[in-house]
Order: sequence, then C-alpha cells, then structure tokens
Amino acid sequence: MINARWMAAAALLAACSGGSGSAPGQVQPSNTAAAAVQGFMRAVADSNLAAMASLWGTPAGPAARTRQPDDYERRIAVMQSYLVHDDSRIVSDQPDGSPARHAVQVQLRRQACTWTVPFSAIQLGDGGWIVNQIDLTAAGNPARPCNPSAQDATAPTAP
Repeated sequence: MINARWMAAAALLAACSGGSGSAPGQVQPSNTAAAAVQGFMRAVADSNLAAMASLWGTPAGPAARTRQPDDYERRIAVMQSYLVHDDSRIVSDQPDGSPARHAVQVQLRRQACTWTVPFSAIQLGDGGWIVNQIDLTAAGNPARPCNPSAQDATAPTAP
C-alpha cells in the first residue's frame, strides 16, 4: 500500500514538472526583447548551450529548432566563451527600425572590466522574441587578462 502511494506521488510529480512541453534544455521564446536577452545571458552564465540555441536564431525561428545556420552549435560555443561574465545587466532596449526589431545594450562585467555589448533581438511570427545578433568584438577578449585601465581586453597595451 505504501509503495502504491509513492508510485502515485512520483507519477504526479513527474506530470507536474514537465508542464512546458519543451525538450530538455530548450526554453520558451520570451515575450519581450529584454526578456529574450536576459534569458540568453542567464543561459550563458549557466553554460547551457541548448538554452542559448533556443533563444538565438533567425526570423525563421530559434537555431535549436531550425538547426540553422549549419554551424550554429559552434557559433553558440563561441558566443558563450566571449560572453562569460561575473555580472550582467541591460542598460537600454530601443526599437531598431521597426517594432519587431530591438537594439538592446548589455553591460557585462568580467574580472575588473566592464563592457557594453550590443545585441539585436527580433520578434518572431508567433509573438516571441529571440536574440538575432551580438557584437562579440565589444565583449573583450576572454583569452586575455582584463586590463581595467583600458576597459577593453582586446586593446593593445603600451610597452
């Protein structure tokens, strides 16, 4: 009798936990441009490449669903390495040419340096938002130590 109760409880718990219907690692599209970028940055911080692929893509949809571009998995890994951060916050979110495209500025802090990285988020036909473009050159070079006086790890230092 106790085993039957545990089995029923486990079945109920399993049914309740899968409410979104998404595949593991995938997330639902966000309802605003800022929320899409925040979710993307949270996935970066968690090293969750599958979630990043669910929040980045083209007007055809998230890369996790469309499997485009062909090298999307490599691109996601590169984005994750450049955008790894100690802290991040959105500093602006403005329409960019149309209501369905927003320019979102993200301030990220890594070590003692802070960078402002431009993101472009687009609204899909179903109303959800995803990240479409990121200017990784504005994020500094993750392979070099932070140079707080230059505020950009990619800038050459004086001899």
